[in-house]
Amino acid sequence: MQPFALLRFRATEPVAVDDAERFFSAAPFLAKVSYEFPDLTPDQLWGVVSSDRMWSWLPTVWGCRYPEGAGVEPGVVRDFQMYVHHWLVYAQRERIIHVEPGRRMMYTATDATLPFFGTWLEDYRIEPVGAGSRLVWRMGVRPRFVGWLPARWLSRLLTPVLRFGLRGVRREVGDGGAREVRMVGGEVSERRRIR
Repeated sequence: MQPFALLRFRATEPVAVDDAERFFSAAPFLAKVSYEFPDLTPDQLWGVVSSDRMWSWLPTVWGCRYPEGAGVEPGVVRDFQMYVHHWLVYAQRERIIHVEPGRRMMYTATDATLPFFGTWLEDYRIEPVGAGSRLVWRMGVRPRFVGWLPARWLSRLLTPVLRFGLRGVRREVGDGGAREVRMVGGEVSERRRIR
């Protein structure tokens, strides 16, 4: 059991869907990444973006855990988890606030296991491009304690790293095999890959 995985710090201000654009325009940190997948259809890309496997191709990331039987719809709260150290798991709860099936998903974080966590909003848009697709991802963050500091300059440094991270989406669209994912508390569940 990772003791810090259960300790949560509430978000200073989760974002409502009506306030999303206002938050993005004022967020101290804002990153926007666009990545084209000429070999993936919009449906295939949506299958990864909306699944419990999103970001799980990165080292130490376990992905998202949805509540049993929950679909991808506004109001659903899922748990994003990543392993930081043998005794520390970073986790944040994410409430989905907007869904256009196959095209767009937006969520805000409601709490996290790190105390500097403040307000977090992500927006994933999928656009058809010829026979393939494009993912446009925006992430806005206002950290606790230092949210007044302008940090938009950081996005210039981090955008190439975030863009590189999206390359792994292709790994999740493949053979459809099953894979085990270890979650907080030692619970292991079998998840199916997206076809």
